[in-house]
This record gives sequence, C-alpha cells and structure tokens, in this order.
Amino acid sequence: MDPEASLLSALRAIPSDGLRARVIGVAEGLAERVRDPHCAEMQADGVPCEDAGTACEDCQGVTALLGTIEHLVRG
Repeated sequence: MDPEASLLSALRAIPSDGLRARVIGVAEGLAERVRDPHCAEMQADGVPCEDAGTACEDCQGVTALLGTIEHLVRG
C-alpha cells in the first residue's frame, strides 16, 4: 500500500468522534505548514527556496517540528 493510501486508511480507522476531526485538523495544518512555510528568503524568480536544509528560520522551524512529532509518535 502506498504511503498516502496508508495514511488515509489510518485516519479512517480512528473512531468517528471529535478525536478524528482533531487529528485530521492537525494533519491538514501540518501539511499546509510544510507545503508553504512562508519563507522570507525569495529566489531570483520570486519563488521561495525548496530546500528545507537552508539556514532559513522558517524551514528550520518546520524541520524541528517534524522531528518533535516523529519523536513523540515513535517513542
């Protein structure tokens, strides 16, 4: 099963109460933050850089947030 299908399956397996809506809301917010970190460092063509390994504070913040979440869910 591909990772996206696996994620959808895991989300659908959460009991259909407020917990599922909360997890989905967090996942959507996280995806939006990772997709568009609002990096202030623009490239010559006006597009934010696509390298999360740069010195940009926003990218480093997103990378640190993902590390924290990974640590929490994997123990």
